[in-house]
Amino acid sequence: MRRAIRFRAVVKAHHMHIYETFTLHFERAAKAVARLDGNPSLASAYVSRSAWDRWMAGDIKRLPRRATCRVLEHLFDESAEQLFGPLEPEAGQQADAGSAATAGNDFPHLAAMESFRLADRQLGGGHVYRSVVHYLNTAIAPSLFSTADSREDGEIAFGAAVVLTEMAAWMAHDAGRDDTASGHFDRALRLAQSLTDVTAGANVLAGMSHLALQTGQVDAAADLARSGLARLDAGPPVPSLAARLHAMEARALAQLKSEREAQRALDTARGALALAHTAPASQWVAPFDEAALASEAASVLLDLGALKAAAKEAERALALRDTSRVRSRAFGQVTLARVLLAQGQPDAACSVGMELLNACQSVTSLRLSTQLDALQADFGQHRQVPEVRELLSRMTATAQHRRLLLGSLALPEGPQ
Repeated sequence: MRRAIRFRAVVKAHHMHIYETFTLHFERAAKAVARLDGNPSLASAYVSRSAWDRWMAGDIKRLPRRATCRVLEHLFDESAEQLFGPLEPEAGQQADAGSAATAGNDFPHLAAMESFRLADRQLGGGHVYRSVVHYLNTAIAPSLFSTADSREDGEIAFGAAVVLTEMAAWMAHDAGRDDTASGHFDRALRLAQSLTDVTAGANVLAGMSHLALQTGQVDAAADLARSGLARLDAGPPVPSLAARLHAMEARALAQLKSEREAQRALDTARGALALAHTAPASQWVAPFDEAALASEAASVLLDLGALKAAAKEAERALALRDTSRVRSRAFGQVTLARVLLAQGQPDAACSVGMELLNACQSVTSLRLSTQLDALQADFGQHRQVPEVRELLSRMTATAQHRRLLLGSLALPEGPQ
């Protein structure tokens, strides 16, 4: 018999209401509990899709197995009795809770997008890639061609397909599979042609420009950013996306040593972002805020040799980015450490480096690992400083750990 239990509300509050996302967090919690309790068998605890569906529907007669309950209690910091106990909304909030639940059920693909975005930010693409591809194949693909009545029309289904395919591209890049990433980006751009909203395609072009920068295709990065801006001009204003595209163009121009043009593009990006509050956000556009722009600006200014301004932007990016955005902060810390080393401040750079190593141990990103390797080489030029020698020892040990972690999360071979 179905009944209203707390479990559904709790997982939604933790942004784990998509099964694949919940599974990622549950598996991590199971491993943590196994270490805490000294009981290796807990690491194999698992929640099947059928059990998840029953719990979300409130179809439960008794508590799950003891091992499962132990992991759930660690994950949500509530007792199993509370999690599977009756839902008791506060007085006057019954209608609101019902409305919220209905709204969440109306557009599950949009909820999945946000859930995967959150998991990617916290865990890194290596943890999430397989789940995103599985969701694309099993949930998105059938809805694109379904003739059955659905509350998600074709525009929403195709839009979610574009966003999640682009997300898979970044996750593949994070895992060092740039060939796979390029294929995902190309597929996302083709899917975007099916949408009347041009912002989805422009957003994909911003991602493609960013990938081109990461892979050393600087001229292509500039061209892709300009193509995105041209596409964006055909629709309503989306200042945050315009800012991102101008920032990508500035990054490319800075690497091409076109100082005046790079600075002009960066100033244009700042002007565009200042107007972000004047237009509604598009659901197909990846978030791009002041912290993101400050991070890109720091890279531009570092490439231009404007070290004082670069340090200011890098520090601003970190100040604006909350601690839950572990990967974004890690990239910002790498940039700040590079700037400080370029300024001849190895002690200050070491402090940033130590914070970076402590914060990013669980982030699975080959892109981040590559940047850490390059940063380690930069620190190696200051080996005469005792603090640097200590940091280099830590970086070597951390690099070995990360190689094992990334190896265990390697993407499957072949096209996805």
